[in-house]
Amino acid sequence: MTIQLVLYSLMNKLAFLSLALCATAPAATAQTADTATAYKHQLGLTASPVLDGFFRNNRSLPLGLLYKRQVRTQQFLRARVVGQYSSRDTANYAQLQDGTGFKEWQLQAFIGYEWQRHISRRFSWYYGVEVGAGIGRLYQRNVVAWSNANGPYQYDWRYTGKRWQGQLRPFAGLEFAITPRWSVLAEMAAPIVYQRLDDRVRSVGTQQFPDGSVLPSGGTAFYTSDSWQLRWRPVQFIGLLVRL
Repeated sequence: MTIQLVLYSLMNKLAFLSLALCATAPAATAQTADTATAYKHQLGLTASPVLDGFFRNNRSLPLGLLYKRQVRTQQFLRARVVGQYSSRDTANYAQLQDGTGFKEWQLQAFIGYEWQRHISRRFSWYYGVEVGAGIGRLYQRNVVAWSNANGPYQYDWRYTGKRWQGQLRPFAGLEFAITPRWSVLAEMAAPIVYQRLDDRVRSVGTQQFPDGSVLPSGGTAFYTSDSWQLRWRPVQFIGLLVRL
């Protein structure tokens, strides 16, 4: 009799647990689905490496911020800002004097639309298109002093370059989810770029002769050019992305 009561009690408990699991299963499924779509916003940090001369040309990488907002399932609005700054105040040559150096900066902004496709639980690929505009400035100066066969010579050369840019940028990329919130990505692109250059070169020089006379030289020149380019960038940027 006691064994029957124990078995009856166990059967009642198993039945109760089964009903409880059946009742909570839809809620668990809904929670999983909600988790997959809970992160409507994504924020990333990007860097744009140069493949040619990798260790030489990547000392000052263009860095950027990437923002994505999910508007539909696997579809995102995105915005990017990319900037770069580099400078050098002196040079390691005996003839170059104080004031020699260069400064360069550029800033670009993009807005676009992206579609994503899952390959596996962690891997996905995406594609889309952006439009963007940018501005850049380059200032370079060489102050030189040395002696030639005629006597002491001084030379001051200055270059100022201004750049304006607009582009249409189709892109595609691969993303790997480290965790549900963190991902790494690599993106390639083939932008169509319009660029306008406005350059100014100014030079002032003086040559001193043995008799004490001085011959000045130099002048100012302006150059303006417009160009269209189709570029292929197998690695436009790499980045780290967090879902918010």
